Amino acid sequence: MSSDTLPLVIVGASLSGVRAAEGARAEGWTGAIVMIGDEPHLPYDRPPLSKALLDADKQPELPTLRRAESWEALDIDLRMSTTATGIDVTRRKLLTDAGPIDYHALVLATGHRARTIGRLDGFDNVHTLRHFDDAVTIRETLRDATRLAVFGAGFIGSEIASAAAARGIDVTLIGTSSFPLARSVGPLAGRMLATLHEDAGVTLLSDSGLAGISSRDNGIDSIRTSCGRDVPVDAVVVGIGSTPATDWLAASSVELDPTSGAVICDSTMATSVPAVWAAGDVASVDGAAGGHWTSATAQGFVAGANAVGAQQTYAGVPFAWSSWHGHRIQIVGATEVDPSGTVTESLDDGVVLYSDGDRLLGAVAVDAPGRIAKLRRALSAELTAARS
Repeated sequence: MSSDTLPLVIVGASLSGVRAAEGARAEGWTGAIVMIGDEPHLPYDRPPLSKALLDADKQPELPTLRRAESWEALDIDLRMSTTATGIDVTRRKLLTDAGPIDYHALVLATGHRARTIGRLDGFDNVHTLRHFDDAVTIRETLRDATRLAVFGAGFIGSEIASAAAARGIDVTLIGTSSFPLARSVGPLAGRMLATLHEDAGVTLLSDSGLAGISSRDNGIDSIRTSCGRDVPVDAVVVGIGSTPATDWLAASSVELDPTSGAVICDSTMATSVPAVWAAGDVASVDGAAGGHWTSATAQGFVAGANAVGAQQTYAGVPFAWSSWHGHRIQIVGATEVDPSGTVTESLDDGVVLYSDGDRLLGAVAVDAPGRIAKLRRALSAELTAARS
């Protein structure tokens, strides 16, 4: 492929951004690739931030995505500590705090930002987890804390609670729903996951939130929950989810999902404006939001390849995994229960299955990787057949 004189520009130096560069090179793009990221670090993997990096027995090393020789082969102009501020779609310019960058094509891979609780903002011992530096701070906090409150019983909150419990910390996990991962799984799987926390000694407060705080010297020393519990704390971690990092696109003509704020894409990862693609957590593909490592991997590659001339489509089966208290949790396919009763949950040999009549939609399992691998292959084959 003959290259254009202008570069492929990738906004976001994380997994989907790196995969976009690899997709472009695999398609034969020999032109320049410019990647910008708002952190000072080289592109790194995020899942270890709430898992291995919080392990007391391991050193807090940056989990880089690629080795030095891989960066050399990709020939990427990495511009770290650079923040995107807007897009001039007509003139094909990415606007940044370091000046504009002309582009041949643009891939948006800015990911998510951590949500916060406004009443807890600004206190010295309240933390969120999104970046490597956040993980290092939380790791240091776990080293000294004896009592920890974690808001949010999703993946991040549960993983932090697990890391803290492994250190012998008194952990209170506070969730606004009736069971962990309530937005992703049904009550049968939710109760199974709640048992993991309870068996590990974590105090799980469901259907609860923040009602009040007691502070001293700009630190929280006690919180009161909406279920009426007073919880003394040395530190608080807020893990209540995240939102797409698209605030910088507000003045552009890139169409955003009015509910999630994600960039609206079709199955080719193309956005509503010419020469702009999106991938990973920041993208909403045919109405389905991202948020998982595997989707970021596949979408990034497709977006990068298509940005330089390919005609690929993304067709992935949702898949996520986590590790709580030494147990491996895996979720594949569609695992939300329909309030109308169309989708049902059933327990089959320790695996919770989700079905619509006779059709299998997804599964949730604890410590059953072989079973989940087979189900994932079956669901992927079904999806491929349906789209062929």
